[in-house]
Amino acid sequence: MSNVGLRIFMQINRPPQALIDGFAGIPVANIADNMNRMSCMDAKIRPINDVPLLGPAFTVRSRPGDNLMLHRALDLAQPGDIVVVDAQGDLTNSIMGELMALWGKKREIGGFIIDGAIRDIGALKKLGIPIYAAGVTPAGPYKDGPGEINVPVACGGVVVHPGDILVGDEDGIVVINPRDAENLLEKAKAKSRAELKTIENIANLAWDRTWVEQALEERGVVVVKENRDFPRADVDVPVKILLGEEDEHYIDAIAMNISLEGILLQAKQYLEPNSLIRLLLPQELGCIHITARVIWQQGNNFGCNFVEIPEDVRAILNCVLYYQLRLNP
Repeated sequence: MSNVGLRIFMQINRPPQALIDGFAGIPVANIADNMNRMSCMDAKIRPINDVPLLGPAFTVRSRPGDNLMLHRALDLAQPGDIVVVDAQGDLTNSIMGELMALWGKKREIGGFIIDGAIRDIGALKKLGIPIYAAGVTPAGPYKDGPGEINVPVACGGVVVHPGDILVGDEDGIVVINPRDAENLLEKAKAKSRAELKTIENIANLAWDRTWVEQALEERGVVVVKENRDFPRADVDVPVKILLGEEDEHYIDAIAMNISLEGILLQAKQYLEPNSLIRLLLPQELGCIHITARVIWQQGNNFGCNFVEIPEDVRAILNCVLYYQLRLNP
């Protein structure tokens, strides 16, 4: 067809109204979750009121800052149609204001989605017709064209075809291909029913959260229960893990860092998590005996918290940290 970029297609295939109406009241998020979260308009396309949006797409492609084709669309769209305008996201000039929206409402248009700017937002908020837009500016539009009506457009980063089912709420807008709508509707309803059950479980403190830990374990999460609020000094010195009351029986280990609250050890022998161990720290770490509890283990690394530190030992540890932090800032 000639004159590409300045065309109006009069006929579009609208889905059955009963199919469209089936999506009424279903949260957009529940629909989108069943579309692999791939058909939501960009977050920049925001509602200016709390009127829910639902209907078939009547598309407009316009030059940025120009609303000639949008004016024509207001006269051609049928009651219930959602006028979707691809203005390329330009916010320099508004392409719709109060008068145009009033005319659209009078003609029973189902709503507007503008990937561009609007104005008269105070009046539009009170109009009682769903309106979404990328921004607001008082600067008015031009009326020179070119543009096209009822062609595929890009709106909020999603391709919208004439006749696509659009559902919008306070979260945003999802675009549904009518061929997928029937199956998707059943899945979205099931999702909504499942969420109601989850809300009930939350109220009863019965929400099953075991999947969170399972997912983290599968990804190799390391749980560190040490208190990291205290200064820690990186070190690399040998320490002894005492096996009895006498210093002669011990396991060799390496201290990797130390704080007032605990120590990170590297040891070849396995240390049981939650077990208590006695340590003999060398001269570099104050030459002290101290008890620690093994908190976590990863490979041959063991995080330990000190247990019941006497005041004189804490004072020595304070001095150790001071000098170690000066040596290894």
